[in-house]
Amino acid sequence: MNISLRHLQYFQTLCQYGHFGQAANAANVSQPALSVKIKELEDILGSPLIDRTIRPYAPTPFGLDILEHANSILGQVSALENAARLQRGLEGRFNLGVIPTIAPYLLPAALPLIQSQLPALDLRIREATTDELLAELEAGKLDACILATDPDNDYLIDQPLFKDRFLLAIHADQAEALHMQSGHISLRDVSTLKLLLLSEGHCFRDQTIGICRYATTETLNQIGASSLQTLLGLTAGGYGVTLLPEIAVDAGLASLPVKLLRLAAPEPDRTIRLVTKKSLMHTMELGILPQILADAGTVRCAANIV
Repeated sequence: MNISLRHLQYFQTLCQYGHFGQAANAANVSQPALSVKIKELEDILGSPLIDRTIRPYAPTPFGLDILEHANSILGQVSALENAARLQRGLEGRFNLGVIPTIAPYLLPAALPLIQSQLPALDLRIREATTDELLAELEAGKLDACILATDPDNDYLIDQPLFKDRFLLAIHADQAEALHMQSGHISLRDVSTLKLLLLSEGHCFRDQTIGICRYATTETLNQIGASSLQTLLGLTAGGYGVTLLPEIAVDAGLASLPVKLLRLAAPEPDRTIRLVTKKSLMHTMELGILPQILADAGTVRCAANIV
């Protein structure tokens, strides 16, 4: 018996979920069918690939080596399929990953443009953290990702789309009491305040901590929120302050007792990037998708000047 792509796909999925039932659901097969394929692959290779003595299941040391090869092979197959599918331009199914601090703000502005300018594109959106999206991009499950960090990977290439500046969100009464004025707030001023953060795994959390380098463990809030909306709700309740990306500002904030203030120049910002594999670089350069996303993001941020 020879190794098939299905063997590798099921093994990759099992390693991702660490649970036979969940992996089977993700692969749209029965659990027995997935188990049989995993056992077949182990028999072919002559060694266990999965450590079944721990929960969640994890690859054995040998399995980790095989997983690396499986990721590479499946990624190359996906790139081959993409090249054939996209050689005439962006059409057909396109899997795009977007991080949560960008998706709800950029996509409503970008999707109408994509639908009108790329009517043949069947866009599939996946919202997840940076690490999750990069793993799925490497595995060939995504064609590209919209991220706010440099992937720093030799196999990937990124195209800057637009700049997204950071604003200080603070309760209006607190801003007045501290005599804070937009454009005149230093990072040292922010470091003395209780800074609300997203939970672990969000790149925006790391960026916030990096920007507020003067903050201490006493001023960094230890309760991680799952969304920017939660951070704003806590800020409106006077629980602390937070940094907010400019793209996330909308009309709904007018109803909250929250003041949005610009930091002193040079204003900290993040670069929003479209990331894909180098094997798809030529296709991405030919397509107009990056420009559509860049235009939508630039317009969205420009409309939120405070």
